[in-house]
Amino acid sequence: MKKRVAVKDLNVGMYVVQVTKSNGSAIMTSKGVIKHLGAIKKLKSLGVKEVEIDTSKSVVAAEDLSPETSPSQNETLDTSIERNATPLASEMRRAKSMYADARTELKNTFETLKRGGDIDIAPYEDIAKGFFESVFRNQDALLCMTKLQDKDSYLFEHSLNVAILLAIFSVHLGFSKQLGTKLTLAGLLHDLGKSKISDDILFKQGKLSKDEFEIMKLHTVYGEDILSNMNVDDLTKQIALQHHERLSGSGYPHGLIAHQINQYVRMSSIADSYDAITAERVYKPAISSVEALRLLQQSQGKEYDDDLINKFVRAIGLYSIGTVVLMKSQKLAIVTDTNYEAPLKPSLTAFYHTRFKRHIEPSPIALQLTRETDAIEKVVNAADYQLDINLLIERFILDSYR
Repeated sequence: MKKRVAVKDLNVGMYVVQVTKSNGSAIMTSKGVIKHLGAIKKLKSLGVKEVEIDTSKSVVAAEDLSPETSPSQNETLDTSIERNATPLASEMRRAKSMYADARTELKNTFETLKRGGDIDIAPYEDIAKGFFESVFRNQDALLCMTKLQDKDSYLFEHSLNVAILLAIFSVHLGFSKQLGTKLTLAGLLHDLGKSKISDDILFKQGKLSKDEFEIMKLHTVYGEDILSNMNVDDLTKQIALQHHERLSGSGYPHGLIAHQINQYVRMSSIADSYDAITAERVYKPAISSVEALRLLQQSQGKEYDDDLINKFVRAIGLYSIGTVVLMKSQKLAIVTDTNYEAPLKPSLTAFYHTRFKRHIEPSPIALQLTRETDAIEKVVNAADYQLDINLLIERFILDSYR
């Protein structure tokens, strides 16, 4: 029987299935029996608050463990790996290359589908595996890639970004590598049905008419149909079909309500909506990450799962790398590194003065130092100051990791 247990109530010999409550700093790579008190202390130090245990696989005490009663070695709970253990410099180079290659693959796939051709799932399984492993090593690298804006490439980059966000979400929730990779793959493929929508509708510079929107909504059905002819699991097909469903029943294509929408579809709808809101499109400007999260939270319990939205916010953070902020000094600064020990005090580089409307000599801002007098006032959208976010990320982040 499975039940949830507070970490303070854990004992040696309990079989842990998954992390159910955490502040986001722990990674659970496998299920398994807790063999020593050090593992419990490690979970506490990583901010884990609650886990799910399986009483049928638990043993009474450490000395009762034997080859006959113990899970196999690869099922032992691994609490030794912490989030973002790989230096950002080395992961950033890999992430940039992976993102570019995946974008090319997805673009070619859309062209093939438009011609009525068949596609191979194998390259996407490799991409999903690479994305999830990169996020596991250091989520900031690929998360930074999602901040780049190219309205002409939105169709392809949106799917990449949703995949990355789902990988980060999965890691934060303590999902296994197998499940996390499945969700990452589902994110990559969730919008393939748009290949069957005419370009006149897909790239229209303006609001769709009622009839056009009805056609656009069919991309979910088309997506499931395309994936049904591929060797993918039911979860991937389900997310393609249902990622626009909402708890209130106002979504499409089937108007499902809360009890008909599983956790993984709920996660996908949050990731999909967040990226859509923050993206620059041919018919709308980008919106800041904090404003996008505020919009999602406004509909908590109505359209989106409120508990999952709160966990999503903690997973990606308020001040992730590549975020532009307005300082108390009226300078603009960009987050160049995330501070996981003090999330509200990231590493920053100031580059622009809003009062004088001009660029300034780049200078680091160390919020973690007590002598620092400046402070973050709010997250802003670079475009509101006629600044190109792509150039800022290239200059202050990517160039430093070449």
